[in-house]
Amino acid sequence: MSTEPAALLERATAIVTAQLNELRDLYHAALHQHEDIRRRVQQLSRQLDEAVIQERFARERGMSTVAATARVNQIRAEHAAAAATEAELRRAMRQLDQLIRQIEMSSTTLTRNAEGIAADPWVQALRAQIIKGREEERIRLAREVHDGPAQVLANALMGVEVCQNLLQEQHLDRLGSILSQLGDSVREGLREVRSFIADLRPGKLEEQGLVAALHEYIRRYRDTVSNAVHFEADPLPRLPAEAEIVLYRIVQEALQNARKHARGAPVRVTLTTRNGQLQLIIRDEGPGFDLREVSRRAGRESWGLTSMRERAELIGAQLTVTTRHGAGTEVHVKMPLPTAR
Repeated sequence: MSTEPAALLERATAIVTAQLNELRDLYHAALHQHEDIRRRVQQLSRQLDEAVIQERFARERGMSTVAATARVNQIRAEHAAAAATEAELRRAMRQLDQLIRQIEMSSTTLTRNAEGIAADPWVQALRAQIIKGREEERIRLAREVHDGPAQVLANALMGVEVCQNLLQEQHLDRLGSILSQLGDSVREGLREVRSFIADLRPGKLEEQGLVAALHEYIRRYRDTVSNAVHFEADPLPRLPAEAEIVLYRIVQEALQNARKHARGAPVRVTLTTRNGQLQLIIRDEGPGFDLREVSRRAGRESWGLTSMRERAELIGAQLTVTTRHGAGTEVHVKMPLPTAR
């Protein structure tokens, strides 16, 4: 075997490429299996909704519900088992994907650009994380729409079919209560859709600026999460549109992290301007965490922190995270204010 540097690197590249191809094949096979299980979970979810409606309909008509109840219990058990399998496979796929990305990141040290300089694996990893983060956000939205408005619409459709049956059988006395339930369901679905739209593109941000948009988002966040969030802001001039949306998204990400990890502890959000600098601070009084341990991970857990830093850098801001066990977590963003023209 040749010991020439070029031959060594070529051999190393071939070994890594072969490993990556094998791991990618394994991941794609798991991806197809996961899609089959996910479809099965959705199918069982629809069947369960239909079975529950039929059981309720039989009870309201004074009919025996033994068979309907047994079917509901059977489908519910199948759904729980399929959902557990889907969740376990999804966790395994995340670990496998993490391993593939770590190998890809490390393998870039074997390549050189046109100037003969080895590629920076961290730059490559950051680009991969950006793409991965966007895809995960699409998946999250799809899941929320499926579990929220789509589920409400499916239930409403079944309720309409029940109403049609009652109308045909002239059971008009029961129509009122069912239509009232349908109205409540549709109103709830409409509220969820409006909430999704507001999160995707907050109208107040474009119309009234960052402070007003954050007031509105934090109000909705408090209503949903029911834990204390205090917001203070200095009067703020309108910033470039890209700066306002980045700062808004950083607050969103930090509050969602606090929701998951701060265990209901109070959160304080402050937005101040001093000496030509804008400072955004999001601090929670939760249990905190070991930042060095999180930084050593290349997986999903560190994506939120990386995403916030990357967003801040796009607008010329600096983001730091301060935390330790038992001392809460603070996200601090500094950005020079644009000079007046």
